[in-house]
Amino acid sequence: MQDIHPDSATPEQPYPHKLHFADPNRHGVLLGHTCPSVPLANWCRTVLPDHARPLIQVTRVLVDNAHRHSRSGLSGGTVRLVLDQTRPLLPHLYVTDEGPRRSTSITYPRLEPDAVHSGLALVERNCVYWDFSWTWDGHRIRALTMQVVFDLTESARHSMLTRVDVRRNH
Repeated sequence: MQDIHPDSATPEQPYPHKLHFADPNRHGVLLGHTCPSVPLANWCRTVLPDHARPLIQVTRVLVDNAHRHSRSGLSGGTVRLVLDQTRPLLPHLYVTDEGPRRSTSITYPRLEPDAVHSGLALVERNCVYWDFSWTWDGHRIRALTMQVVFDLTESARHSMLTRVDVRRNH
């Protein structure tokens, strides 16, 4: 996985706050243990204006999951979002939480076949690829990062619009 760490953050500012990268193709934001939906949606509209809708949907799901299932949802917790647009038609979103709440269990994202309305099912519908990785300190998972790849090519857009039209007609 690519280096997705920012050059610097401004922790004195209230959340969310912008992360700064030397690479102009990378944009990031650090969220607190709660995240109002408006600042998150505004960040998505800023970094990917022509494709903000799927980015908003996916980031909301992944941030909600991080807050619900990891230490990121506890007081003082954070969630880091980085959008890497090095490949303009295949932007990569990285969402990093602070690892599971209980150090005695290893939890990881998995798509359940029967859960068609789950958050990961929404990610699956909106993206061409997703996976996860974690950092391990020898005793517990320190952070879990979800990587999501969007396909912004014209053929992908046409395919997505066709799927929406088919669902509306049934």
